[in-house]
Amino acid sequence: MKRKNFYNTMLISYDKNLLNTGILLLRCTVGIIIFMVGSGKVAGWFGGFGLHTSIQFYIKMGIAVPLAYASIFTEFIGGFLLTAGLFTRPAAFAVTINMAVATLIMLPKGFVSGGASYPFSLFIIAMAIMLTGPMDFSLDALIFKGFKG
Repeated sequence: MKRKNFYNTMLISYDKNLLNTGILLLRCTVGIIIFMVGSGKVAGWFGGFGLHTSIQFYIKMGIAVPLAYASIFTEFIGGFLLTAGLFTRPAAFAVTINMAVATLIMLPKGFVSGGASYPFSLFIIAMAIMLTGPMDFSLDALIFKGFKG
Protein backbone atom coordinates (compact mmCIF):
# COMPACT_ATOMS: atom_id res chain seq x y z
CA MET A 1 0.00 0.00 0.00
CA LYS A 2 2.83 2.44 0.78
CA ARG A 3 4.39 1.81 -2.62
CA LYS A 4 1.15 2.82 -4.37
CA ASN A 5 1.01 6.09 -2.41
CA PHE A 6 4.63 6.81 -3.36
CA TYR A 7 3.89 6.37 -7.08
CA ASN A 8 0.72 8.44 -6.85
CA THR A 9 2.63 11.21 -5.11
CA MET A 10 5.58 11.13 -7.52
CA LEU A 11 3.73 10.64 -10.79
CA ILE A 12 0.25 12.13 -10.72
CA SER A 13 -0.32 14.36 -7.73
CA TYR A 14 0.55 18.03 -7.71
CA ASP A 15 1.12 20.78 -5.23
CA LYS A 16 -0.65 24.07 -5.96
CA ASN A 17 2.35 26.14 -4.82
CA LEU A 18 4.66 24.22 -7.13
CA LEU A 19 2.20 24.70 -10.00
CA ASN A 20 2.07 28.44 -9.23
CA THR A 21 5.87 28.55 -9.15
CA GLY A 22 6.15 26.62 -12.43
CA ILE A 23 3.81 29.00 -14.25
CA LEU A 24 5.62 31.98 -12.70
CA LEU A 25 8.93 30.66 -14.06
CA LEU A 26 7.44 30.11 -17.52
CA ARG A 27 5.78 33.54 -17.51
CA CYS A 28 8.94 35.33 -16.44
CA THR A 29 11.21 33.44 -18.82
CA VAL A 30 9.04 34.00 -21.89
CA GLY A 31 8.14 37.52 -20.78
CA ILE A 32 11.74 38.58 -20.30
CA ILE A 33 12.87 37.04 -23.60
CA ILE A 34 10.00 38.60 -25.55
CA PHE A 35 10.41 41.96 -23.78
CA MET A 36 14.15 42.08 -24.48
CA VAL A 37 13.61 41.31 -28.17
CA GLY A 38 10.76 43.81 -28.41
CA SER A 39 12.65 46.55 -26.57
CA GLY A 40 15.56 46.04 -28.94
CA LYS A 41 13.19 46.58 -31.85
CA VAL A 42 11.45 49.57 -30.26
CA ALA A 43 14.26 51.41 -28.47
CA GLY A 44 17.49 49.75 -29.52
CA TRP A 45 18.00 48.28 -26.05
CA PHE A 46 19.94 45.04 -25.47
CA GLY A 47 21.76 45.32 -28.78
CA GLY A 48 18.64 45.93 -30.87
CA PHE A 49 18.45 48.16 -33.93
CA GLY A 50 15.60 50.48 -32.94
CA LEU A 51 12.20 51.07 -34.43
CA HIS A 52 13.07 52.51 -37.84
CA THR A 53 15.55 49.78 -38.76
CA SER A 54 13.26 47.05 -37.41
CA ILE A 55 10.33 48.32 -39.49
CA GLN A 56 12.55 48.38 -42.59
CA PHE A 57 13.56 44.78 -41.90
CA TYR A 58 9.90 43.72 -41.66
CA ILE A 59 9.14 45.51 -44.93
CA LYS A 60 12.01 43.63 -46.64
CA MET A 61 10.42 40.38 -45.47
CA GLY A 62 7.17 41.45 -47.13
CA ILE A 63 5.26 42.26 -43.95
CA ALA A 64 2.93 45.26 -44.08
CA VAL A 65 3.90 48.24 -41.94
CA PRO A 66 0.83 48.09 -39.63
CA LEU A 67 1.49 44.41 -38.96
CA ALA A 68 5.16 45.17 -38.32
CA TYR A 69 4.22 47.75 -35.69
CA ALA A 70 1.70 45.32 -34.17
CA SER A 71 4.33 42.59 -33.95
CA ILE A 72 7.02 44.82 -32.48
CA PHE A 73 4.78 46.37 -29.85
CA THR A 74 3.23 42.99 -29.02
CA GLU A 75 6.71 41.82 -28.11
CA PHE A 76 7.56 44.98 -26.17
CA ILE A 77 4.31 45.40 -24.23
CA GLY A 78 3.28 41.74 -24.14
CA GLY A 79 6.64 40.66 -22.76
CA PHE A 80 6.40 43.21 -19.96
CA LEU A 81 2.82 42.21 -19.11
CA LEU A 82 3.67 38.50 -19.06
CA THR A 83 6.60 39.10 -16.73
CA ALA A 84 4.46 41.17 -14.38
CA GLY A 85 1.49 38.84 -14.64
CA LEU A 86 -0.79 41.72 -15.56
CA PHE A 87 -3.59 41.15 -18.10
CA THR A 88 -1.86 37.83 -18.54
CA ARG A 89 -4.33 35.99 -20.74
CA PRO A 90 -4.76 38.80 -23.29
CA ALA A 91 -0.98 39.35 -23.36
CA ALA A 92 -0.35 35.62 -23.75
CA PHE A 93 -2.94 35.49 -26.54
CA ALA A 94 -1.18 38.31 -28.43
CA VAL A 95 2.26 36.70 -27.92
CA THR A 96 0.85 33.32 -29.01
CA ILE A 97 -0.38 34.80 -32.31
CA ASN A 98 2.89 36.70 -32.80
CA MET A 99 5.02 33.61 -32.24
CA ALA A 100 2.76 31.45 -34.44
CA VAL A 101 3.33 33.90 -37.29
CA ALA A 102 7.08 34.02 -36.56
CA THR A 103 7.16 30.21 -36.66
CA LEU A 104 5.39 30.14 -40.02
CA ILE A 105 7.76 32.76 -41.42
CA MET A 106 10.85 30.84 -40.24
CA LEU A 107 9.57 27.35 -41.11
CA PRO A 108 10.56 27.36 -44.82
CA LYS A 109 14.19 27.84 -43.72
CA GLY A 110 13.98 24.71 -41.56
CA PHE A 111 12.57 23.83 -38.17
CA VAL A 112 15.87 23.34 -36.36
CA SER A 113 18.53 24.59 -38.77
CA GLY A 114 16.42 27.54 -39.96
CA GLY A 115 15.45 28.67 -36.50
CA ALA A 116 11.70 27.96 -36.49
CA SER A 117 12.06 25.87 -33.33
CA TYR A 118 12.80 29.00 -31.26
CA PRO A 119 9.57 30.93 -31.95
CA PHE A 120 7.68 27.62 -31.89
CA SER A 121 8.89 26.98 -28.33
CA LEU A 122 7.81 30.47 -27.27
CA PHE A 123 4.48 29.92 -29.05
CA ILE A 124 3.76 26.72 -27.10
CA ILE A 125 4.77 28.24 -23.76
CA ALA A 126 2.68 31.37 -24.38
CA MET A 127 -0.26 29.13 -25.28
CA ALA A 128 0.17 27.16 -22.05
CA ILE A 129 0.21 30.43 -20.08
CA MET A 130 -2.90 31.57 -21.92
CA LEU A 131 -4.68 28.33 -21.03
CA THR A 132 -3.63 28.22 -17.37
CA GLY A 133 -3.78 31.93 -16.65
CA PRO A 134 -1.32 33.77 -14.46
CA MET A 135 -1.95 31.66 -11.33
CA ASP A 136 -1.49 33.09 -7.82
CA PHE A 137 1.95 34.71 -8.14
CA SER A 138 0.90 37.60 -10.40
CA LEU A 139 -0.40 41.14 -10.37
CA ASP A 140 -3.64 39.79 -11.86
CA ALA A 141 -4.19 37.65 -8.76
CA LEU A 142 -3.26 40.53 -6.47
CA ILE A 143 -5.52 43.06 -8.17
CA PHE A 144 -8.45 40.95 -9.33
CA LYS A 145 -8.68 38.25 -6.65
CA GLY A 146 -11.71 39.89 -5.01
CA PHE A 147 -13.69 40.08 -8.26
CA LYS A 148 -16.04 37.18 -8.90
CA GLY A 149 -17.30 36.87 -12.46
